[in-house]
Amino acid sequence: MIAKGKSLYFQTEKDDLAANDVVSRLRQTLHEARGIGFKVRMEVLDDEQASWCVIAGVLTLFVDLSQTASEQLQQVEETLNTYHRMELRNVTMQASQSKISKDHGKQAA
Repeated sequence: MIAKGKSLYFQTEKDDLAANDVVSRLRQTLHEARGIGFKVRMEVLDDEQASWCVIAGVLTLFVDLSQTASEQLQQVEETLNTYHRMELRNVTMQASQSKISKDHGKQAA
């Protein structure tokens, strides 16, 4: 009987540590998003998916308050990964266009 009580206590303690880790990771990820230049808006999104957009020239990241911290963390990480992939694609396209422009300049000369 005592072993069961201890086991339940340790499981609860592990769950608490895991929850604290998720909250800490969420805070860190939101801090990183702000460092990139995002304004973070935490709102109940009413069945809308958390995402980002540009509002009046400001990068804005939406986080759904109706979700658990774990779900919020997953959504924020996915959203930031999508943003980074788009940024990488834009940089690649700009470099490609710059190379094309330079090549055309050489042909014209």
